[in-house]
Amino acid sequence: MKFSVIITTFNRAGTIPMCLDSLINQNFPKSDYEIIIINNNSSDNTEEVIEQYIQDYPETDIRYYFIPKPGQVYARQIGILASRNEVLSFTDDDGILSPDWLKEIKNVFELNEEVVGVAGKILIKWDEEPPLWIREYENFLGKLNYGDEIKYQKGLYMNAGNLSIKKNVLIEVGGFNPEMIGDWLMGDGETGLWLRLKKKNYLIGWAPKAIMEHYQIAKKNATIDDIKRRFMNNGICIPYNIYAIDKLGYRALIWNMFLAMKQAAKWKINKLKATLKGDEKNEKYAIFRTAFYTAQINYTKKIIFDKKFRTALTKGDWIIKNSNTNINKEAA
Repeated sequence: MKFSVIITTFNRAGTIPMCLDSLINQNFPKSDYEIIIINNNSSDNTEEVIEQYIQDYPETDIRYYFIPKPGQVYARQIGILASRNEVLSFTDDDGILSPDWLKEIKNVFELNEEVVGVAGKILIKWDEEPPLWIREYENFLGKLNYGDEIKYQKGLYMNAGNLSIKKNVLIEVGGFNPEMIGDWLMGDGETGLWLRLKKKNYLIGWAPKAIMEHYQIAKKNATIDDIKRRFMNNGICIPYNIYAIDKLGYRALIWNMFLAMKQAAKWKINKLKATLKGDEKNEKYAIFRTAFYTAQINYTKKIIFDKKFRTALTKGDWIIKNSNTNINKEAA
């Protein structure tokens, strides 16, 4: 079993070396994996950093692509289509992989021939000690832990920071859904992929020793604004699926907006009550829940009133197909 490790990156010249160092030093045969890096139009010196790695580590198969079109989904598309191996392993440009990462993923695949994907454990690695309250929100930063034993389950959720899947299956279900495309938050990314795999009852494995540490900056990520943003991102997944995936129409979309308005009002009241009581824990949670529902309202309005946005949501140019073979501008 051979692997294609796919990393999309944007303006992470300072952190991607941690990721690449951990991949270069895998306890795994060099002949059995490749590293594909897709630069999604970074404005820093990401390209220079990656080219230096290619030069310094010729024994490791590192390939580099540049894609100016904004949107992680398009960068992943290039990585998927450029890959040469049976299994595609996705990780983040600020992820640090354990030395046995690929070895453990392979083991979980080989223990059950029916498994099509493998999720790995994700831990949060802070650059400095964060405020205590953030610990219960680390799952919004990618933390994933189903325990310390190998398991297999249909419909098991996989986080794209540590996700491995058979290439033929990923292409069959159409790849990832879009997330951020330019300034627009379009859809639900790996959640959309997970839902399609779940609907098909595909078996997913859990590799507890295939660990990815997700590097986070406390002053940036351990903040109310950042967690609020992540709740908003989760919120838009609901109207996105109603309109773009399930195609339930405007009636269902507007009904969901009405329900979201009621919930947003409820959580605003809860926030006020918590503030008056000096209950900081519940005040924060009420802020986040309000953001979750408010995002649905604003996203629905954008669908209804912005024709360009509606068109972008449904054009489906991010869907992976075997016929998509136009891979170019390799810089390695």
